[in-house]
Amino acid sequence: MSKKGLFWLCLLALTSSLCMAQDRGLTVTSTTNWGKEHIHSMITLDTQKNGIRLPAGRNTALQILEMESPALLKDTFFSLQIDSTNQLGNYVENGTIHLSELTDLIELSPRTPPWFSRDLETISMTRTVPLSKIASLFVRHTRAQPVPHPLQKEPTHAFTGILIDARGHLPVHGEYTDETIQPCLFPKIWDTEMDLVYERNMIEPDIARSRGVVFYTDSADERIYRDRIGNDPLRITARGVFGRARTDPIISRSDYLKIASSPENRELLSQGKVVIICDAKTLERSRLGPAKNFDYYFVWKEIERTLAVTPVQRMVFRDAWQGLKITMYDIRFVADTAQIIEAERGRISIVADALKLAGPRATFLVEGHTASVGKPTGELNLSKERANKIAEELSQRGIPRERITIEGYGGTQPQDTNETDAGRAKNRRVEITIHLPEQNHQD
Repeated sequence: MSKKGLFWLCLLALTSSLCMAQDRGLTVTSTTNWGKEHIHSMITLDTQKNGIRLPAGRNTALQILEMESPALLKDTFFSLQIDSTNQLGNYVENGTIHLSELTDLIELSPRTPPWFSRDLETISMTRTVPLSKIASLFVRHTRAQPVPHPLQKEPTHAFTGILIDARGHLPVHGEYTDETIQPCLFPKIWDTEMDLVYERNMIEPDIARSRGVVFYTDSADERIYRDRIGNDPLRITARGVFGRARTDPIISRSDYLKIASSPENRELLSQGKVVIICDAKTLERSRLGPAKNFDYYFVWKEIERTLAVTPVQRMVFRDAWQGLKITMYDIRFVADTAQIIEAERGRISIVADALKLAGPRATFLVEGHTASVGKPTGELNLSKERANKIAEELSQRGIPRERITIEGYGGTQPQDTNETDAGRAKNRRVEITIHLPEQNHQD
């Protein structure tokens, strides 16, 4: 069985486990704290739903928590941003990281003793997974890649660390917009001429595994991270941000040359002596992944029932790690254009009616994918144009355009081989992810 097939088999089992967890009154809340460098999760079991009387049924409740928590936590961890393009789920999906590796990491993570609520209706426990442990799954190099020596030089001296202030809204490279930088496990640093300054293979692997590539903070008080940057750091103000997820700071050419012109300063990169100051609101996320609550499962079942009545050819609806997702395979466009063939419009109408069941506050991400035929730039642009065309078609069918965002990936995320007609047809697809609004629902 291929890695892709094995992934979907495992994900199907995981989804079944999550459905049972929902029925059994198990919930999980996870918070990513980039400043504290961990993911902190609380798993809670509704003892009333399970017919468990506390404290007599304590051991039974604990057994359920222990058995179900890895599946619940994996689902939330999939949305952790790894680099400028991919989340953890993408790397599990393509086989770079195996589900078993993530499960082992969660099961070995520190946890607190379980505790009861005062009314004895719930029992909870927490697990804390260091971000460095997740990063270590991706560190495969055996020695640090040398930092390139620039032809141009800049007068400099030996600094003790690198401090990049990336607070506030920064211009996005290649786009006419400003946005705040977002933390990830493996940011890259670029200069204003888009030469690569720093990436994960430039750091000594043992250091990358133990403490990550950079340290994020929202404080300009250098005493907090003195051990990382020393007493005389090179202080840099970021000039921009780059990457699909807005993760990569851009520094001036002059600052880059101050690093690259000195062997001592190039050594700072190999030792990971880099701190990035971000806005406080970006350093903590109170939820990873979609909220798979009552509303989520209600919408899932409603759409599933509707599509069962009117089956759509070459389409799959499923509960994915990103959320509820409709995948339309081999949508027929006029060759090398974003013009849809008339016969496809009926299929799009059925999909639009299904999406409306998500409610008036739901939003949708439309992602375009092409087969890969050796023209990456053209494929990327075409995938974006086709995603935009599908968004327009959905808008014409009653879904407000402002509730739809688009992305294009070209042929970079294939689901099958590009060596056969059938494989290329599967890779030519549009994926629509449903994002439900956060809300509290009372059963």
